[in-house]
Amino acid sequence: MKTNNLWKSLKERAVLFSLLISFGLAVSLSLTYVDWDSVLHEEGPQTAQAFDSAPTVAPPSDAVQKDGLTFKKIVTAPVRLFARLFRRNDNNIAKANTPKSEPVVKTDAAVATAIEREAAAIFDQAVDLHEKKQLDAAIAKLTAVVGMQPNNSEAYNLLGVCYDEKGQFKEAQDEYKKATKLEPINARFLNNLGYSYYLSSNDKQAIKWYQKALKFTPDDRRIQNNLGLAFGRRGEFGKAREQFVKAVGEHGAFLNLGYIYSQQGRYQQAIEQFEAALKLQPNSLVTMTSLAQVYDRVGRAREAAVLQDQYRKLSNSTQRVQTAEKNQEDDR
Repeated sequence: MKTNNLWKSLKERAVLFSLLISFGLAVSLSLTYVDWDSVLHEEGPQTAQAFDSAPTVAPPSDAVQKDGLTFKKIVTAPVRLFARLFRRNDNNIAKANTPKSEPVVKTDAAVATAIEREAAAIFDQAVDLHEKKQLDAAIAKLTAVVGMQPNNSEAYNLLGVCYDEKGQFKEAQDEYKKATKLEPINARFLNNLGYSYYLSSNDKQAIKWYQKALKFTPDDRRIQNNLGLAFGRRGEFGKAREQFVKAVGEHGAFLNLGYIYSQQGRYQQAIEQFEAALKLQPNSLVTMTSLAQVYDRVGRAREAAVLQDQYRKLSNSTQRVQTAEKNQEDDR
């Protein structure tokens, strides 16, 4: 009997204890829910203050307030701790979700801008050095530029020009090829590469690159003239003349072919070309002096002297006319 009474008493206490725990948990969850929204939407000290703030209702009696405050300290303390933990986790989640590249992109952009400015300044210095024929110094600057900007086609092109002027044609061609790889349709780069091969007496390659350049700028007279020179040096005079006529007209074509023949020691053919040019333009000073030089080389001294005399007279007359025109302009 005593055992039954004891068991009944224990059961009643267990039920009561369960009810109390359930009630406490319910209140705890309700407080958690009320304050949870503020945890998610508030930052900094405001969130912590929200958990400790008094309710906006009429103050209860002292006894109830005392119990309420006591209950609040007991129940909400773990809730506040959990909220703080969540804020840390929430911030961590936010940081994890924020693209890490954003600050890096800004930094990279700033660095890239600084590099671009520095490279542009050094490139300008290289241009000045090249104009002053300080080729080694210019090459050093340009090497620094392409180190900072591997895609700077203009720097590679100017490197090629510098190397060509130093007679280092292989190095020049390597640099031009880097420029054309970056800009495959840049006729200027293609022409420079062709000219480098021409300087190194590789006319076949020169023609190849000149023709590529003309695909993109078919009316470029400079490239047409260069192509004509390469054809002429290979002995393809018909093709050479065709390009010269496009580039510099009939008179210029005769002069250029005369120059090529003269360079090859074919003086009679050179004389024929220069004489034909002189018939087209009898007062051309450049034609007179070119023909006189070839006459002199082949021993036709009298004819050379006649041309030289004509050259002096025409040159003096032209100079007087130019002086008079200049004086008239100054008077105005």
